[in-house]
Amino acid sequence: MSAYTQPIIRFGLVTPAAFNLLILVGVLSAVNKLEQVRLQKEEIYRDHTMRQNANRKLESDNAPKRPVFEGQKKLLATDPGQVFTRLLDSILPKYKEIELQRGSLIFPLDRGRLGKAAKADLARVKTSFSGGYGPMQETLYQVESMLPQAVLEDLKITRKAHLLTQREHLVIEVTHTCWKAVEEGRK
Repeated sequence: MSAYTQPIIRFGLVTPAAFNLLILVGVLSAVNKLEQVRLQKEEIYRDHTMRQNANRKLESDNAPKRPVFEGQKKLLATDPGQVFTRLLDSILPKYKEIELQRGSLIFPLDRGRLGKAAKADLARVKTSFSGGYGPMQETLYQVESMLPQAVLEDLKITRKAHLLTQREHLVIEVTHTCWKAVEEGRK
């Protein structure tokens, strides 16, 4: 090699090739990094669109039920003792006196075991029935399904015989604690 060709190879070919190689490595790493960022953002976008679609589906499922929810909110905000009494008064007439008869309906003033821990307004309802187990069970099922805030606190079932007819029946004493819902910010 001559003194003339050696600097041409060194500075004319090797240096530009090394410089181009460094630029190529930098561009490839930048492209790789941008590809990773794009894939990450596409994944985030897919998750976001899936959540939006799920929210739209939930909204379309719940929209027809809103009037029922509003009715439940009104029911929860009313005085639970009065609602409990109205429900019992509407359910009990469908049974004969032999099947189920209400003996007493008392509103104890103490808060009871469950009421001591609750910070909400509540009413306790103590009811006694005489009759059969099936009608009593159906009546309590209807009352508790219509009053979601009613919690069974105490249940006592005893067997009694009527002195004149010698007919046995059950005496059922039930105590419910019913809380009154108050929404924060809407008083």
